[in-house]
Amino acid sequence: MDSFGKKVNDCFLKNNWRMTRAVRFLSGLLSGTEKLLTVHDLQKQLKEMGLKANITTIYRILSKLEAVHLVHQFEHRWRRCTYPENTEDDHHFLICEKCDGVEEIFLDYKDSIADQLAHEKNFLLKSVHLGFLGTCHKCHGR
Repeated sequence: MDSFGKKVNDCFLKNNWRMTRAVRFLSGLLSGTEKLLTVHDLQKQLKEMGLKANITTIYRILSKLEAVHLVHQFEHRWRRCTYPENTEDDHHFLICEKCDGVEEIFLDYKDSIADQLAHEKNFLLKSVHLGFLGTCHKCHGR
């Protein structure tokens, strides 16, 4: 079992959630990719591995993993959290439009934006979820 699979297993045990085959297979898929995957992508890959899982089951598992900060959701696509121990900072993403690779980044701007929004719009900022689309350093030369 890889480190992500161990974290999933530990969280499921701690929260008294059932560790099903679907959970194990799904954590393996998420662990093995750096890309954002839709629920349909995950369902297709699970089926190729010999496991039939319906969309509702996959969403339920992903919601649990998101609740314990082990996956991120961005524009209805999912990815394992690279830094699950960091629950204080907002996670943002650099998304390559050529290879679909994703890298998590942390930006130090939230306080200044929160101050501006509070002052100008009387809006209290809770969190920020950003994705930056472009081309990664590996794809520049392609």
